[in-house]
Amino acid sequence: MTQAAPGSGLVVALVEPTTLLGRDVRAVLTERKFPASRIHLFHQTAGQTGVLGTDDDEVAFIAPLTNDAFETSRIAFLCGSAAETARFLATRTDDALAIDLSGVRNGQPLVVPAEEGDPRRLPEGALFLTPHPVAFVLAEAVRTVDAVVPVAGVTAAVDRPVSELGKAALDELFQQALALATFRPVPKEILGTQGAFNAYTSADAQAFETRVAEDTAALLGRELPLAILSIRAGVFHGHLLRVELRLSGEAPVAAELLSRFGAQKQAFDIVDPEDLSGPVESAGRDETLLLRCETSGRRVTLVLAADHLRRAGAILAVRLAEQAARERGWCGPRAMPADV
Repeated sequence: MTQAAPGSGLVVALVEPTTLLGRDVRAVLTERKFPASRIHLFHQTAGQTGVLGTDDDEVAFIAPLTNDAFETSRIAFLCGSAAETARFLATRTDDALAIDLSGVRNGQPLVVPAEEGDPRRLPEGALFLTPHPVAFVLAEAVRTVDAVVPVAGVTAAVDRPVSELGKAALDELFQQALALATFRPVPKEILGTQGAFNAYTSADAQAFETRVAEDTAALLGRELPLAILSIRAGVFHGHLLRVELRLSGEAPVAAELLSRFGAQKQAFDIVDPEDLSGPVESAGRDETLLLRCETSGRRVTLVLAADHLRRAGAILAVRLAEQAARERGWCGPRAMPADV
Protein backbone atom coordinates (compact mmCIF):
# COMPACT_ATOMS: atom_id res chain seq x y z
CA MET A 1 0.00 0.00 0.00
CA THR A 2 1.29 3.43 -0.94
CA GLN A 3 1.35 5.49 2.23
CA ALA A 4 0.35 9.14 2.32
CA ALA A 5 2.64 11.83 3.66
CA PRO A 6 2.64 12.00 7.47
CA GLY A 7 -0.46 13.78 8.77
CA SER A 8 -2.17 13.92 5.37
CA GLY A 9 -3.49 10.38 4.95
CA LEU A 10 -6.72 8.71 5.98
CA VAL A 11 -7.13 5.79 8.33
CA VAL A 12 -9.11 3.14 6.46
CA ALA A 13 -10.90 0.01 7.70
CA LEU A 14 -11.39 -3.06 5.51
CA VAL A 15 -13.84 -5.75 6.60
CA GLU A 16 -13.16 -9.30 5.38
CA PRO A 17 -9.90 -8.55 3.54
CA THR A 18 -9.35 -12.21 2.66
CA THR A 19 -12.53 -12.51 0.57
CA LEU A 20 -12.21 -12.17 -3.20
CA LEU A 21 -13.95 -8.80 -3.04
CA GLY A 22 -11.87 -7.63 -0.08
CA ARG A 23 -8.67 -8.50 -1.93
CA ASP A 24 -9.81 -6.55 -4.97
CA VAL A 25 -10.69 -3.50 -2.87
CA ARG A 26 -7.21 -3.61 -1.35
CA ALA A 27 -5.65 -3.97 -4.81
CA VAL A 28 -7.64 -1.00 -6.19
CA LEU A 29 -6.64 1.17 -3.22
CA THR A 30 -3.04 0.49 -4.18
CA GLU A 31 -3.57 0.88 -7.94
CA ARG A 32 -5.30 4.25 -7.54
CA LYS A 33 -2.79 5.41 -4.90
CA PHE A 34 -5.51 6.14 -2.38
CA PRO A 35 -3.91 8.22 0.41
CA ALA A 36 -4.34 5.78 3.28
CA SER A 37 -1.97 6.33 6.17
CA ARG A 38 -3.07 3.07 7.76
CA ILE A 39 -5.46 0.21 6.95
CA HIS A 40 -7.14 -1.69 9.79
CA LEU A 41 -8.34 -5.21 8.96
CA PHE A 42 -11.45 -6.81 10.50
CA HIS A 43 -13.29 -10.14 10.22
CA GLN A 44 -16.93 -11.08 10.86
CA THR A 45 -16.49 -14.74 11.78
CA ALA A 46 -17.90 -16.08 15.04
CA GLY A 47 -15.97 -15.32 18.18
CA GLN A 48 -14.26 -12.24 19.52
CA THR A 49 -10.64 -13.16 18.87
CA GLY A 50 -8.33 -11.94 16.16
CA VAL A 51 -7.02 -14.20 13.43
CA LEU A 52 -3.90 -14.24 11.33
CA GLY A 53 -4.22 -13.80 7.58
CA THR A 54 -2.12 -12.69 4.65
CA ASP A 55 -2.00 -9.12 3.40
CA ASP A 56 0.30 -8.14 0.54
CA ASP A 57 1.93 -11.57 0.93
CA GLU A 58 2.72 -10.80 4.57
CA VAL A 59 1.16 -12.18 7.73
CA ALA A 60 -1.37 -9.68 9.11
CA PHE A 61 -3.57 -9.52 12.22
CA ILE A 62 -7.29 -9.36 11.44
CA ALA A 63 -9.31 -8.11 14.41
CA PRO A 64 -12.93 -9.04 15.20
CA LEU A 65 -15.53 -6.56 13.99
CA THR A 66 -17.04 -5.02 17.11
CA ASN A 67 -19.65 -2.25 17.21
CA ASP A 68 -16.95 0.37 17.91
CA ALA A 69 -14.33 -1.06 15.50
CA PHE A 70 -14.29 2.00 13.20
CA GLU A 71 -13.89 4.67 15.89
CA THR A 72 -10.35 5.49 14.75
CA SER A 73 -11.11 5.17 11.01
CA ARG A 74 -12.37 7.76 8.56
CA ILE A 75 -13.59 5.40 5.81
CA ALA A 76 -14.53 1.70 5.97
CA PHE A 77 -15.19 -0.82 3.20
CA LEU A 78 -17.62 -3.60 4.11
CA CYS A 79 -16.90 -6.71 2.01
CA GLY A 80 -18.50 -9.44 4.08
CA SER A 81 -21.89 -11.17 3.96
CA ALA A 82 -25.09 -9.14 3.88
CA ALA A 83 -26.52 -10.87 6.98
CA GLU A 84 -23.46 -10.25 9.17
CA THR A 85 -23.09 -6.70 7.84
CA ALA A 86 -26.73 -5.88 8.60
CA ARG A 87 -26.25 -7.02 12.19
CA PHE A 88 -23.14 -4.86 12.54
CA LEU A 89 -24.76 -1.77 11.00
CA ALA A 90 -27.66 -2.05 13.45
CA THR A 91 -25.31 -1.72 16.44
CA ARG A 92 -22.32 0.33 15.22
CA THR A 93 -21.36 3.31 17.38
CA ASP A 94 -18.88 5.14 15.13
CA ASP A 95 -19.31 7.93 12.57
CA ALA A 96 -16.87 6.70 9.91
CA LEU A 97 -18.11 6.64 6.32
CA ALA A 98 -19.00 2.99 5.71
CA ILE A 99 -19.14 1.97 2.04
CA ASP A 100 -21.16 -1.23 1.98
CA LEU A 101 -20.54 -3.73 -0.83
CA SER A 102 -22.31 -6.61 0.93
CA GLY A 103 -25.76 -6.08 -0.56
CA VAL A 104 -27.59 -4.84 2.53
CA ARG A 105 -30.83 -3.06 1.68
CA ASN A 106 -32.34 -0.96 4.47
CA GLY A 107 -34.32 1.64 2.57
CA GLN A 108 -31.42 4.00 1.92
CA PRO A 109 -30.78 5.09 -1.68
CA LEU A 110 -27.95 3.58 -3.65
CA VAL A 111 -24.89 5.78 -4.17
CA VAL A 112 -22.57 5.88 -7.19
CA PRO A 113 -19.69 8.29 -7.86
CA ALA A 114 -20.08 11.22 -10.23
CA GLU A 115 -18.48 10.91 -13.65
CA GLU A 116 -15.89 13.41 -14.83
CA GLY A 117 -17.50 16.82 -15.42
CA ASP A 118 -20.63 15.92 -13.43
CA PRO A 119 -21.13 18.47 -10.60
CA ARG A 120 -23.41 16.11 -8.66
CA ARG A 121 -22.33 15.77 -5.03
CA LEU A 122 -22.58 12.72 -2.82
CA PRO A 123 -25.23 12.61 -0.07
CA GLU A 124 -24.36 13.31 3.55
CA GLY A 125 -24.37 10.55 6.13
CA ALA A 126 -22.15 7.73 7.33
CA LEU A 127 -23.35 4.88 5.10
CA PHE A 128 -23.23 4.44 1.33
CA LEU A 129 -24.94 1.42 -0.22
CA THR A 130 -23.55 0.36 -3.60
CA PRO A 131 -25.69 -1.22 -6.36
CA HIS A 132 -25.46 -4.84 -7.36
CA PRO A 133 -22.69 -5.15 -9.98
CA VAL A 134 -25.06 -6.76 -12.51
CA ALA A 135 -27.51 -3.86 -12.10
CA PHE A 136 -24.68 -1.37 -12.56
CA VAL A 137 -23.62 -2.97 -15.86
CA LEU A 138 -27.22 -3.39 -17.04
CA ALA A 139 -28.07 0.24 -16.28
CA GLU A 140 -25.01 1.43 -18.22
CA ALA A 141 -26.06 -0.62 -21.24
CA VAL A 142 -29.66 0.64 -21.08
CA ARG A 143 -28.54 4.28 -20.82
CA THR A 144 -26.26 3.86 -23.84
CA VAL A 145 -29.11 2.59 -26.01
CA ASP A 146 -31.57 5.04 -24.42
CA ALA A 147 -29.49 7.90 -25.79
CA VAL A 148 -30.40 6.78 -29.33
CA VAL A 149 -33.92 5.35 -28.97
CA PRO A 150 -35.81 5.18 -25.65
CA VAL A 151 -35.85 1.71 -24.11
CA ALA A 152 -39.36 0.50 -23.26
CA GLY A 153 -38.56 -2.86 -21.66
CA VAL A 154 -35.73 -5.26 -20.86
CA THR A 155 -35.27 -9.00 -20.48
CA ALA A 156 -31.89 -10.17 -19.21
CA ALA A 157 -30.66 -13.74 -18.77
CA VAL A 158 -27.78 -13.80 -16.29
CA ASP A 159 -25.27 -16.61 -15.74
CA ARG A 160 -23.89 -16.22 -12.22
CA PRO A 161 -20.34 -17.45 -11.53
CA VAL A 162 -19.27 -19.53 -8.55
CA SER A 163 -16.83 -16.75 -7.57
CA GLU A 164 -19.91 -14.92 -6.22
CA LEU A 165 -19.86 -17.47 -3.39
CA GLY A 166 -16.23 -16.93 -2.39
CA LYS A 167 -12.93 -18.75 -2.52
CA ALA A 168 -14.12 -21.87 -0.68
CA ALA A 169 -16.80 -22.41 -3.34
CA LEU A 170 -14.20 -21.93 -6.09
CA ASP A 171 -11.99 -24.55 -4.43
CA GLU A 172 -14.90 -26.99 -4.28
CA LEU A 173 -15.76 -26.37 -7.94
CA PHE A 174 -12.16 -27.22 -8.83
CA GLN A 175 -12.31 -30.39 -6.75
CA GLN A 176 -15.60 -31.32 -8.41
CA ALA A 177 -13.98 -31.07 -11.84
CA LEU A 178 -11.10 -33.28 -10.68
CA ALA A 179 -13.51 -35.81 -9.17
CA LEU A 180 -15.56 -36.06 -12.35
CA ALA A 181 -12.42 -36.53 -14.44
CA THR A 182 -11.23 -39.38 -12.20
CA PHE A 183 -14.65 -41.01 -11.58
CA ARG A 184 -14.69 -40.20 -7.85
CA PRO A 185 -17.63 -38.93 -5.72
CA VAL A 186 -18.28 -35.22 -6.24
CA PRO A 187 -17.90 -33.01 -3.12
CA LYS A 188 -21.00 -30.87 -2.53
CA GLU A 189 -20.55 -29.46 0.98
CA ILE A 190 -20.58 -25.81 -0.12
CA LEU A 191 -22.35 -25.70 -3.47
CA GLY A 192 -24.96 -28.27 -2.44
CA THR A 193 -24.97 -29.79 -5.91
CA GLN A 194 -22.69 -30.50 -8.85
CA GLY A 195 -21.63 -27.14 -10.18
CA ALA A 196 -18.81 -28.32 -12.44
CA PHE A 197 -19.88 -28.74 -16.08
CA ASN A 198 -23.40 -27.83 -15.01
CA ALA A 199 -25.93 -25.02 -14.67
CA TYR A 200 -28.70 -24.88 -12.10
CA THR A 201 -31.22 -22.59 -10.43
CA SER A 202 -29.81 -21.59 -7.06
CA ALA A 203 -31.92 -21.24 -3.92
CA ASP A 204 -31.45 -17.46 -3.89
CA ALA A 205 -32.39 -16.96 -7.56
CA GLN A 206 -35.61 -15.07 -6.86
CA ALA A 207 -33.95 -12.77 -4.31
CA PHE A 208 -31.09 -12.11 -6.74
CA GLU A 209 -33.43 -11.33 -9.63
CA THR A 210 -35.58 -9.02 -7.51
CA ARG A 211 -32.57 -7.12 -6.20
CA VAL A 212 -31.03 -6.67 -9.66
CA ALA A 213 -34.34 -5.42 -11.07
CA GLU A 214 -34.84 -2.97 -8.18
CA ASP A 215 -31.26 -1.70 -8.28
CA THR A 216 -31.39 -1.23 -12.06
CA ALA A 217 -34.61 0.79 -11.80
CA ALA A 218 -33.06 2.89 -9.01
CA LEU A 219 -29.94 3.61 -11.08
CA LEU A 220 -32.00 4.55 -14.14
CA GLY A 221 -34.28 6.76 -12.06
CA ARG A 222 -37.43 5.45 -13.69
CA GLU A 223 -39.69 2.43 -13.72
CA LEU A 224 -38.99 0.07 -16.60
CA PRO A 225 -40.53 -3.34 -17.37
CA LEU A 226 -37.56 -5.53 -16.49
CA ALA A 227 -37.36 -9.31 -16.28
CA ILE A 228 -34.24 -11.02 -14.91
CA LEU A 229 -33.73 -14.76 -15.49
CA SER A 230 -30.74 -16.23 -13.67
CA ILE A 231 -28.86 -19.50 -13.31
CA ARG A 232 -25.73 -20.50 -11.44
CA ALA A 233 -23.23 -21.54 -14.10
CA GLY A 234 -20.29 -23.88 -13.63
CA VAL A 235 -17.73 -21.18 -14.40
CA PHE A 236 -15.17 -19.79 -11.99
CA HIS A 237 -15.52 -16.12 -12.74
CA GLY A 238 -17.46 -13.37 -14.51
CA HIS A 239 -21.16 -12.75 -15.13
CA LEU A 240 -22.56 -13.37 -18.60
CA LEU A 241 -25.58 -11.25 -19.56
CA ARG A 242 -27.77 -11.91 -22.60
CA VAL A 243 -29.99 -8.85 -22.89
CA GLU A 244 -32.97 -8.03 -25.10
CA LEU A 245 -33.94 -4.35 -25.14
CA ARG A 246 -37.39 -3.50 -26.46
CA LEU A 247 -37.49 0.01 -27.89
CA SER A 248 -40.21 2.63 -28.29
CA GLY A 249 -39.13 3.21 -31.90
CA GLU A 250 -37.21 1.61 -34.73
CA ALA A 251 -33.81 0.31 -33.68
CA PRO A 252 -30.74 2.02 -35.15
CA VAL A 253 -28.25 0.07 -37.17
CA ALA A 254 -25.86 -1.98 -35.02
CA ALA A 255 -22.86 0.07 -36.19
CA GLU A 256 -24.30 3.22 -34.57
CA LEU A 257 -24.74 1.48 -31.22
CA LEU A 258 -21.29 -0.08 -31.41
CA SER A 259 -19.86 3.38 -31.96
CA ARG A 260 -21.60 4.66 -28.82
CA PHE A 261 -20.45 1.71 -26.73
CA GLY A 262 -16.94 2.07 -28.11
CA ALA A 263 -16.79 5.74 -27.11
CA GLN A 264 -17.09 4.70 -23.45
CA LYS A 265 -13.62 3.22 -23.26
CA GLN A 266 -13.53 2.99 -19.48
CA ALA A 267 -16.90 1.21 -19.42
CA PHE A 268 -17.02 -1.10 -22.43
CA ASP A 269 -14.60 -3.01 -24.61
CA ILE A 270 -16.01 -4.26 -27.92
CA VAL A 271 -14.80 -7.78 -28.64
CA ASP A 272 -14.39 -9.17 -32.15
CA PRO A 273 -17.02 -11.96 -32.44
CA GLU A 274 -14.39 -14.21 -34.01
CA ASP A 275 -12.42 -14.10 -30.73
CA LEU A 276 -15.03 -16.37 -29.07
CA SER A 277 -14.61 -14.57 -25.75
CA GLY A 278 -16.79 -15.04 -22.69
CA PRO A 279 -16.89 -14.51 -18.93
CA VAL A 280 -13.48 -16.16 -18.50
CA GLU A 281 -11.87 -13.32 -20.47
CA SER A 282 -13.61 -10.71 -18.31
CA ALA A 283 -11.77 -11.83 -15.15
CA GLY A 284 -9.55 -9.03 -13.86
CA ARG A 285 -10.85 -6.58 -16.47
CA ASP A 286 -12.27 -3.21 -15.48
CA GLU A 287 -14.34 -2.88 -18.66
CA THR A 288 -17.49 -4.81 -19.50
CA LEU A 289 -16.88 -6.93 -22.60
CA LEU A 290 -19.45 -6.38 -25.35
CA LEU A 291 -19.53 -9.75 -27.12
CA ARG A 292 -22.53 -9.25 -29.40
CA CYS A 293 -24.70 -6.36 -30.58
CA GLU A 294 -27.54 -6.91 -33.06
CA THR A 295 -30.60 -4.86 -33.99
CA SER A 296 -33.87 -5.86 -35.61
CA GLY A 297 -37.16 -3.99 -35.81
CA ARG A 298 -37.69 -2.46 -32.39
CA ARG A 299 -35.26 -4.75 -30.57
CA VAL A 300 -31.59 -4.70 -29.61
CA THR A 301 -29.77 -7.85 -28.53
CA LEU A 302 -26.62 -7.54 -26.42
CA VAL A 303 -24.31 -10.13 -24.90
CA LEU A 304 -22.08 -8.79 -22.12
CA ALA A 305 -19.44 -10.31 -19.83
CA ALA A 306 -18.30 -8.53 -16.69
CA ASP A 307 -16.07 -9.16 -13.69
CA HIS A 308 -18.37 -8.34 -10.76
CA LEU A 309 -15.42 -7.81 -8.40
CA ARG A 310 -13.71 -5.04 -10.36
CA ARG A 311 -15.30 -1.98 -11.96
CA ALA A 312 -18.80 -2.40 -10.59
CA GLY A 313 -17.45 -3.52 -7.21
CA ALA A 314 -14.03 -2.52 -5.92
CA ILE A 315 -13.37 0.39 -8.28
CA LEU A 316 -16.81 1.91 -7.73
CA ALA A 317 -16.35 1.71 -3.95
CA VAL A 318 -12.88 3.29 -3.98
CA ARG A 319 -14.07 6.06 -6.30
CA LEU A 320 -16.86 6.80 -3.81
CA ALA A 321 -14.23 7.09 -1.07
CA GLU A 322 -12.14 9.42 -3.21
CA GLN A 323 -15.08 11.70 -4.01
CA ALA A 324 -16.24 11.76 -0.39
CA ALA A 325 -12.74 12.65 0.79
CA ARG A 326 -12.55 15.57 -1.66
CA GLU A 327 -16.03 16.91 -0.89
CA ARG A 328 -15.69 16.58 2.89
CA GLY A 329 -12.21 18.09 2.98
CA TRP A 330 -10.54 15.08 4.56
CA CYS A 331 -7.49 15.32 2.28
CA GLY A 332 -5.97 18.16 0.31
CA PRO A 333 -6.71 18.03 -3.44
CA ARG A 334 -3.12 17.12 -4.23
CA ALA A 335 -3.38 14.03 -2.05
CA MET A 336 -6.33 12.61 -3.98
CA PRO A 337 -5.94 10.71 -7.25
CA ALA A 338 -7.54 11.96 -10.43
CA ASP A 339 -11.18 10.92 -10.84
CA VAL A 340 -10.94 8.43 -13.72
